[in-house]
Amino acid sequence: MSVPFADLSLFPATPEQVYESRRRTGEQWAKGMTIEEYIQRDVIMDEHEHAANGRLITWVLAPRSDPTTLDFMCSCETFRRTGVVAKRAKEVDAREVREVTAYGVASVFTPPAKRGKGYARHMMRLVHWILAPRSALPAKFPAEWGTPPDIDVLRVLGLANAQFSVLYSDVGKEFYLSCGTTPSTRDGWAVKGALETSKMLEATPESASTSPPSPAGLNIRRLTEDEVIALYDRDAVWVKDDLSRFAGDTSCTLFSFTPDQGVGAFVMRRIMSFSEGLQPVRPTTQWGLAILPSGARSLADALQGAHPPPLPFVTWTLDLRTSPRTLVVARLRADAHTFPIILEQLLAVAREEKVEKVEFWYLRPELRAIANAQGWKTAEREEHLSAVRWYGEEKDDEIDWVYNEK
Repeated sequence: MSVPFADLSLFPATPEQVYESRRRTGEQWAKGMTIEEYIQRDVIMDEHEHAANGRLITWVLAPRSDPTTLDFMCSCETFRRTGVVAKRAKEVDAREVREVTAYGVASVFTPPAKRGKGYARHMMRLVHWILAPRSALPAKFPAEWGTPPDIDVLRVLGLANAQFSVLYSDVGKEFYLSCGTTPSTRDGWAVKGALETSKMLEATPESASTSPPSPAGLNIRRLTEDEVIALYDRDAVWVKDDLSRFAGDTSCTLFSFTPDQGVGAFVMRRIMSFSEGLQPVRPTTQWGLAILPSGARSLADALQGAHPPPLPFVTWTLDLRTSPRTLVVARLRADAHTFPIILEQLLAVAREEKVEKVEFWYLRPELRAIANAQGWKTAEREEHLSAVRWYGEEKDDEIDWVYNEK
């Protein structure tokens, strides 16, 4: 028997509900891990910057009469992030670049016994009413949904302030688009830029999986996790500069996330297995490579000074519990000159890590053309479809997601 939507609302999860939510999702998503290991991974991740200080909130759709029940209908997570928006000012050659609050939405899950009742769609409709400013929403909350989430509570939690929110759909394009701000609107999350440029690797002898020599005059360095994080702190500034520059060439409003504050680190840190005693084990110690200035002895040397020039680099994560085993590029900074060099080096890394496929989720058109000319293939992704809900005045065809990467 279904519970009427008016009797349900979206609540921040209690610690007990967080555990129950993760136990439920682990039954379907653990991918070779035990439930205990799956939950421990999230406990470890909760301590990192991307989740700290209220950035991560687990939400449950539960009865208004019993908001702390463990028999809630479904759950999801929101991650508060720093976004960047750039647009060309009307009638003048000036670019406005500003930091905004934005969100990632993840771990949308309904247990099998509660499916088919519309709970997940209703939960995702309510997500707009917790993330967006009330000025970006319809003037009246739908009467058939009861009363809206308490705006004062939301503001205490640092919410109701989103410029945009994003998610990655594994259930196609239509479901999240249908999760609108009212029962009759399809103004939910629209898939945008869900492309993949990839290459399958041919099997090579063990002796052949060595790094290619650095081209003459180039100082190429492999990067540890700590070095990647230091690079992301600088790249956050470079991303803003990029959007300012790109905004001069388009009438669209451009947006992106910055990779600092644990956002970029998340996809490295989450890749873990466990030894005895639930001790986490990482699959590699190298997470990126950069082309440093010729005189730099280290990445730290290259990043010295208040405003170091942007460095060409690539970072990655590993998806080792799927078939094919895949290296997914997390962040790329390159131009037409450095990209072919990075491609060659990246394929060498992939062979060292014994993966079977390499994926880019985002390439600027000129770089995609270079990759395709070298035998890489570009197609629409069939899963992990990137989707965005914009809470500004612009329409979907008037915005463009820059660096829509893993």
